[in-house]
Amino acid sequence: MNYSIYLTDNCNLNCKYCYEKNTHQNRKISMKNIKKIIDNEIKNKTKISVLTFFGGEPLLEKKLIYETANYIKSKKCKTKFLYNMTTNGTLIDDGFIEFFKNNDFISLSLSIDGNEKTQNKNRITKNAKGTYECIEKNAKKLLIKPEIVVAVPVVTKNNVTNLSENLKSLLKIGFKRINFQFDFTADWTDEDLDIIKNEFEKISKIYMEKMREEKQFDILSIDEKIRTYIDSTIDCNENCSVGIKGVNVGTDGNIYPCMQFMYDKRYIIGNCENGINKKKQEEIHKLLKQEMEDCIGCSYRKRCNHTCSCINKAFTNNPKQTSPFTCEIERITINTADKIAKTLYS
Repeated sequence: MNYSIYLTDNCNLNCKYCYEKNTHQNRKISMKNIKKIIDNEIKNKTKISVLTFFGGEPLLEKKLIYETANYIKSKKCKTKFLYNMTTNGTLIDDGFIEFFKNNDFISLSLSIDGNEKTQNKNRITKNAKGTYECIEKNAKKLLIKPEIVVAVPVVTKNNVTNLSENLKSLLKIGFKRINFQFDFTADWTDEDLDIIKNEFEKISKIYMEKMREEKQFDILSIDEKIRTYIDSTIDCNENCSVGIKGVNVGTDGNIYPCMQFMYDKRYIIGNCENGINKKKQEEIHKLLKQEMEDCIGCSYRKRCNHTCSCINKAFTNNPKQTSPFTCEIERITINTADKIAKTLYS
């Protein structure tokens, strides 16, 4: 099981596109609740458990992170605990770098949008200062493990024209893994989609160039589509097992199926004290994984993430309704991946 633990709802930045701005409060999860999660995993004889430190900004609560690791070590159990993290990177220090080096991290997602101009447009401090200089310096420290660190650029209306240039900037810093995310708070238009198609064409050339040079390099969304091009038995919809393989734990101690359903009492599937309510878990999973009629006859159906209720809720506020923008982005990504796969194969 993957537990995304909201260590705190607070954040030290004031990013313009942040979807959690209205929920930023000085709430943090108790160490007692984290211990309950760990104890339940050990009690259930789970072989491997993943703890993802999330927020808000999780590094505001470094003490909780270090206490969690020390508690696990003190248990001397057979359950293998691994770590993930999503961070804005501004609070990384030498102490955390040592912790990162010496513990079992399988992934660390760093929010960085691209070059200095792009980063400082949206990802700013509460005093409206840019963050690029700090993030670039800290990213290079983290890239002692380039196979683990993932750059997560948010594509917005005010930086979309620089999408391919930002990719180049991230590669120059030393990132080997990139995971583009689109700003779901924006009012995207057909003109924006034309720009995105053009930028993805440029990205495909960069991708193929790196592959031909045999450079380690991943754009996660494109790689996923290339796999479905190679193997027609793969169904992207199976990747999203909302509330089954992974859950989110709020600062309130309750357990939710995914990040877009946090603090909505209708979607509580358990709590740290008693663990996951299996019946409620199955009910919510079944509800959120329903196939949409409009998608059933689509030729891209198996290669598209249209059943991801978290993405759907983010864009439409309805977990069972895919937005036209999401549909077009999936088509653009699939077509780009297919072109890359055909070219590299030939």
